[in-house]
Order: sequence, then C-alpha cells, then structure tokens
Amino acid sequence: MKTTVVGAFPKISDDPGGQELRRALHRSDRGEIDAAALDAVFEAVTRGAIEEIEGAGIDVVNDGEIRWDDLFAPLARAWTGVSRGATTTTPLDRFYDSNTYFRQPVIEGAIRTNGQTLVRDYRFARSIAKRALKAAICGPLTFATHARDRHYPTLEERTLAVADAIAEEIRGLGAAGATLVDVEDPAVVALPQHIELAREAYGRLAAAGVPIALQTSFFPADRVLSALASFPVAQVGLDVRSRETTALGRLDAFRGKTVVLGIVDARNTRLESVSEVARLVEEALKLVPADRLWVAPTTGLEYLPHDVALKKLAVLVEGARAATGAGAPVRVAP
Repeated sequence: MKTTVVGAFPKISDDPGGQELRRALHRSDRGEIDAAALDAVFEAVTRGAIEEIEGAGIDVVNDGEIRWDDLFAPLARAWTGVSRGATTTTPLDRFYDSNTYFRQPVIEGAIRTNGQTLVRDYRFARSIAKRALKAAICGPLTFATHARDRHYPTLEERTLAVADAIAEEIRGLGAAGATLVDVEDPAVVALPQHIELAREAYGRLAAAGVPIALQTSFFPADRVLSALASFPVAQVGLDVRSRETTALGRLDAFRGKTVVLGIVDARNTRLESVSEVARLVEEALKLVPADRLWVAPTTGLEYLPHDVALKKLAVLVEGARAATGAGAPVRVAP
C-alpha cells in the first residue's frame, strides 16, 4: 500500500518566506519584476512544496501544481483555439461548492496542442523529487463542462475534442518520463448522466499509452461506481470521507485496478485522528489487496491552511502505517 497526494498544495503560508509567491505575483502585475524573476519564485515554491510533501512521508508525490492559477489555466493559456477570457467579460465562477473561483475558459476555435504544455514543469519537478513522482492534468469532462464554447455545436464534440488534446499532453508527459498521470475529473461523478461520454473520452486518453489515474472528488461516486470499474484506466480515485457514500463497501468492483482512496478531508480543517484513518484503511483492505490500494487526501490540499495541510498528511501517513503495522510515526511541529 502507498500514500499519495492529489491536486494542488497550498501556495501561501505564515512561515518565513511563505508569502513570497503572493508578493512576486503582485510585483509582476505592477511591472516591477520580469518573467525570469517570477519564474525563479515559482521554482523555489515548487521545490519547497515537493520537499514538504516528501518530508511528510508520502510515497508518491506531485509538484504541488504551484504554477496553476486553477485547474484549467495551464491548458487555457497554451492551447490553440482556447483562451482564459478577459476578466471584464468573463466573471470568475465558483468551482463546485469549494471556496475557490476560476476564470472560465473560452473555446473560440478548433482545439490544438503540441503536447508540451506541462512537460517543462514535470521535468523540473523530476529533477527535485527524491520519491516517485506523478504528473497531473485536468480531466476532459470537467474542462468541457466548465468552458464557454463558441465553436463546438454539442457537448459530445467539445468533450471529445478536449480529450484528444489531453491525450496529446499525456503523450508528451510520457515522453518526458512520466509513468503515471493523474487526470483530475470531478465532473465524472458530479454529472453521472454523462458517464458514457466520459468512458469514450477516457478511451482516447488511454490510447496515449501512459498509465492514468482518474481522480474524482467533491461528490460520491455511488451512481457511477460500477461503470468506473470498467474504465480503461490504471487507477480510480474515490472520496470516501467528505460525504456520505457506499463506495467503501463496494471496492471489490475494481478488480485489476488500483484504488486511490481519499480518506482525509482536504476541505475541512478538522484534523482526523490516526485511529479514524486506520479504520478506513482496514475496511478497504477487506476488499482490496494491499498492493492495489493507495490512500490520499480527498482532493487538493490547497483548500486548507498550510499548517493544517501538513498535519493532514502526517495523519494520513501515520494512519496508513498503523493499519499495516509498518514504520515509525511521522512528526510534524504543532
């Protein structure tokens, strides 16, 4: 069994230097620093995030998605046929029921990409990470259902065009050395009426030839769990902590797949106890072999204060170790 993270890590903290990225972004907006200086700050904060995630004892890390303004921004900036939209004409939208807002992507023409959008950042993270590293990207249904579309006549055409572009990005990440890519796609569980469209989209992603992890969040997967078990993906991530769900008792549906179980609530500052986490792991192990079970926060830790996020990771690691009888506890300063 392994521990991992999903999504973005807090970019700002009250630690010394923890406001540096915020200051740098403000200075960049005012024209006081150039792109190279801002990039150096992004790299420093990314380095710090990876070191903290690894320091918490997490087995498989990501880069914290420090450069991402939101889930859609990296793709909306880079893809031909898509823009982030002007802030004066494209108001910020709330991302589901979270405490974060995003700028709605605008699709203005046929979507095209060279597949290199996330490669530079992945290579930088790979040069730093001492533990196993995975890449990440927004999922096709989530992107398609949150975009303003001025080009594709139907949701199906839009979603599959997005899926083709994401598949190209996954190919690029694979060529850069990525052996696993998280596809963050909460819309798959938020919009169960589109599950067959999602399945077709994931067939296109799977054709890229790189193992992918479909990471769902925010909503229970109960209505689509059986369908998810037959998706052409290596891993499926399920939130079994933040809302009522029957998923924990149905994990045996995922035969041959790794289950990434969200067991610490990344949107609630209440800190779980080690025994709470261990009990969830023990329940899961009744239905999933240890070599096909990973445990994680329910979604990105960006929704929490930095100090709480670190404590959540420590509890996740200690709970996993308590359930399996492995290792010594992780210590995080209060």
